[in-house]
Amino acid sequence: MAERGFIEYHLREALRAGIAQMGSNECLSKRLEAGVKLRLIGMSDEELWELARLTADPFKRPVDQAYKEYKQRVEELRVTAGDWMSDLQIEQDPTDKERMPDKILIIVDEPSLNEELASVLVGASFSVASVPDYPEALLRLDEFKPDLIILNEVLSGRDGIEACAELYETFGVPVVLLGKDTSAEIWKRAVDAGADLYLKRPFSHLVLVARVKAVLRRYKGRKLREIES
Repeated sequence: MAERGFIEYHLREALRAGIAQMGSNECLSKRLEAGVKLRLIGMSDEELWELARLTADPFKRPVDQAYKEYKQRVEELRVTAGDWMSDLQIEQDPTDKERMPDKILIIVDEPSLNEELASVLVGASFSVASVPDYPEALLRLDEFKPDLIILNEVLSGRDGIEACAELYETFGVPVVLLGKDTSAEIWKRAVDAGADLYLKRPFSHLVLVARVKAVLRRYKGRKLREIES
């Protein structure tokens, strides 16, 4: 299921990029291309290996060769990130400034990380509330009504992935999990729990903001399609 979802996601992105090109919408095309690049540099080694396995050719391009090519491409993209990251911000809707900011609830029990995340996201024009533990988060959820939740994989006295599953099932908003363990087992647990993104620590502030915006765009797109259908 995870493999099929992964493939379908990239096929949709490729299709959308193709439509943008056909419509001569260069701005949208660049944004989509930059989004795919951002997804690539955010992949763990296990995800890159899985991508290589799915795209390899046993006769012309074996898995290990494909994996090495992807690793090299990731390094190139990280070096040139300053050149293409700005494409994610182009063609901003002029009404954005008039809209209410998206609300993000941070559930992290590490004070320094909690403060850092809040500072970065407030600087990116989000409305932010942060709590140090899961019980307090449950008290704030009904009052704050977040559009997205950022949740640490490790919480004091609580498994973050189990908390993710409860939050997703109860409130239905996207959840971004932060963690350091990118093993296949943890990644599968995160996906099964409903996490929209597993972001490996450490990460740059630029990547955090861009990935959060991408998750929110996808979520709003799904909600709009549900309403229209």
